[in-house]
Amino acid sequence: MNKIFLITRPKHDETTHYLFYWSKKVIELAKRKGIQVLDLQKERANKKELTSIVKKKEPHFIFFNGHGSSSSIKGHDNEVLVKTGDNERLFKDRVIYALSCRSGKELGPKSIEQKTIAYIGYDDDFVFVIDNTKIYRPLDDSIAELFLKPSNQVAICILKGNKIKEAYRRSQRLFAKNIQKLLTSESSPNSVYIRYLLWDMHHQVCLGNEEFVF
Repeated sequence: MNKIFLITRPKHDETTHYLFYWSKKVIELAKRKGIQVLDLQKERANKKELTSIVKKKEPHFIFFNGHGSSSSIKGHDNEVLVKTGDNERLFKDRVIYALSCRSGKELGPKSIEQKTIAYIGYDDDFVFVIDNTKIYRPLDDSIAELFLKPSNQVAICILKGNKIKEAYRRSQRLFAKNIQKLLTSESSPNSVYIRYLLWDMHHQVCLGNEEFVF
């Protein structure tokens, strides 16, 4: 059975601009591994198109990039894509990674109740900091990399065939590695970011079947 991977990449503000470009690395990996990629980018990251393509193509793994709330994940221009009590059954029999604020608090657990295989997300805000001089070259932003490389590690590990729990652990370890690097850098101006890395690490949650392999 061919593996199918769906990713949403809205691009309408500073946050989604960064996530849009940083998630390209994940797409490139999936393609190198021969995994079919369904890329809902920019205006295509809307509820109607998501619903249609999930039902038609049956992706096994969905990676959401964008804003969110405790009960929802949002797409382009903050359109609600999936919401608790509305359409979380769309996740049934799938692996979900939501790089969006707070959705791991309510939507994640509720989707597991609706037979989602596994859900990795964040139960509070996902925070990352950028270098404003790199806004037009986000992949060259070493400050954003401290946050987005560990967060992308979840999707990368899943696509490489690791267990869900291992994807979570490796992401956690990379957050910890970056924190340690900043702690041991004498007078590093970047040490101010430690609190935010700790925050993201603490609020990353892994729900459902941790033994599952995509």
